[in-house]
Amino acid sequence: MTPTPLSSPVSVDIDLNARGKQIGHIRVPHSTHESAYGWIAIPIAAVKGDAGPDVLLTAGNHGDEYEGQIALLKLMRSLTPEQVHGRVIIVPRLNLPAAAAGRRTSPLDDGNLNRLFPGDPQGSVTSQIAHFVDSVLLPMTQVSLDIHSGGSSLEYLPCAFARLPADRAEQGRQQAALQAFGAPITIMVDRPQSNRTLSAAALAHGHLHLSTEIGGGASTRPHTQAIADQGVLRLLAHLGVIDTAPPPTSPTRLMRVTGPSHFVYATVRGLFEPAFTLGDVVEKNSLAGRIHFPEEPGRAPHDVHFSEGGVVVCRRVPSGVVPGDCLAHLAIDL
Repeated sequence: MTPTPLSSPVSVDIDLNARGKQIGHIRVPHSTHESAYGWIAIPIAAVKGDAGPDVLLTAGNHGDEYEGQIALLKLMRSLTPEQVHGRVIIVPRLNLPAAAAGRRTSPLDDGNLNRLFPGDPQGSVTSQIAHFVDSVLLPMTQVSLDIHSGGSSLEYLPCAFARLPADRAEQGRQQAALQAFGAPITIMVDRPQSNRTLSAAALAHGHLHLSTEIGGGASTRPHTQAIADQGVLRLLAHLGVIDTAPPPTSPTRLMRVTGPSHFVYATVRGLFEPAFTLGDVVEKNSLAGRIHFPEEPGRAPHDVHFSEGGVVVCRRVPSGVVPGDCLAHLAIDL
């Protein structure tokens, strides 16, 4: 077993430093009425070959995002130590309670794992998972990829996401890795909405870090799944961890999200009728859609407008909205 911090009740039942291929579990103690001394079994694999970089691959940070979970389950089965230069640690369903329930957040504590880093070893189950990643998995790796998609409430144009590191040299390394991943779009984020994400934690550890938003709608499609499957292999090949990978079909389009003005939110409750399609180019102040009031059928709908121009890279999936729901967000070319 790999040692974990004494302050943490979380353990892992395989030796992540051993050569070869091991599949086991991260064990998060969880005492319930049905299982007094029980623990949550989060699958983890470590594949270690000869000398090379240490890479952490995660998915299921949000449980209703599936391209990454499927891609990493495939990789978990297929990758062998003979193929690997370095070490690959794979966690396909990082927030297992959320993934098992098909939810963005954990049904155990309503924890949004991607808003709880660096975590708390004595906190809720979800916070303990975040602490294990921050105190064990990130320190033993130098590169990380956290695969997201839009989940139940959002759908994205398939894209890679990255926060800009402060260091110029790191920016160059990051951009080369993003080009290698080969998503149709790569979005650079100037001002992230939260500093308690896995991405923020990885950058704090000095990682070369990438994230994604591939598809959404609590489903997966052949073209979005292929982006996840092949992107992981291309990244590993770019890092020198494996020897070959499928080439990207076209160069990635570099874009950016600059801040809150690129997001459109509902301000009233009702049914949203969009005036755009995912991928549309829209103008500043143009109509984004209308929110209808089913409880007041005689009331005129509420118009919603874009505050900026750009490309619609994300849209809300459910029609029902309440104040604060994200309806769309835009990106512009870098």
